[in-house]
Amino acid sequence: MAVEVIMPALGAAHDAGAGRLVRWLKREGDLVSHGEPLLQVETEKAVVEVEAPGSGVLSGIRVREGEQVAVGTVLAYLLAPAAHPRAGGVFRAMAERAARSWHDAPHLFLIREVDWSQLIVAGARQPPGVTQTDLLVRLAAVALAEHPAVNGGRDDVNVALPIATEDGQLAPVIHGAERLDLAALAARRTELEERVHQGGLRAQDLTGATFTISDLGRYGVDAFLPILADGQAGALGAGRVSDRVVPVHGRPQVRPVVTLTLACDHRAVDGPTAARFLGELAGALEEPVGRL
Repeated sequence: MAVEVIMPALGAAHDAGAGRLVRWLKREGDLVSHGEPLLQVETEKAVVEVEAPGSGVLSGIRVREGEQVAVGTVLAYLLAPAAHPRAGGVFRAMAERAARSWHDAPHLFLIREVDWSQLIVAGARQPPGVTQTDLLVRLAAVALAEHPAVNGGRDDVNVALPIATEDGQLAPVIHGAERLDLAALAARRTELEERVHQGGLRAQDLTGATFTISDLGRYGVDAFLPILADGQAGALGAGRVSDRVVPVHGRPQVRPVVTLTLACDHRAVDGPTAARFLGELAGALEEPVGRL
């Protein structure tokens, strides 16, 4: 169901008149939460922020900044993510954001191979429902808390996990991942995945991410370069687990190895800072005992 965003009546003198839309505070395709500042409207005395009348994806903007329209005019719509068609919703918004990020942010990429042996062992010791992805998110969240620059300079670690859907891809967010133990994190991830596939996602489930972790290993991908999401300073891409011959104490051995690629916004994160974060994460993944 669509929620109409209308030109509000702001005061007695404004009720029967018109208003000027000064500025949209969100872009078309952005997810908006109910009560979040959405636009600015000029009254006879001041510029006033107008809150979103509902939650959803901002769509179908009909009035541009600077235009004056009658009170009650429909300015745009808020669509539930599931109602957003592939040719119009979620897929187009994702594509537009990716293009904008690639254009605006100078991407810095670091690549590192990680011995996955001990993570497999640690995962086998976990209760049902806890996956290797949960272990990766847990260890990455702890490392991000120690390297806030890679987390966009924020204290809370809110990790987005892209999930494929029929309409493209959604990236629900595990908020406060650094504060969740492994069981709680796995339960939250499971809940979000069910909402993606069965419906019931809320706007807050898809907003507020500070870092993204994408795992394409299940598709047979060895490595890839992740694109930063809007407003994020870092993203991690994980490839498949594959057997490699690696030196262990000076002797060649076959070990399961995963290639991790870290993307950073070079305006916010320099090379050494990114390398320290990736090195700490790699060390935790190779020796997870006592860190989970």
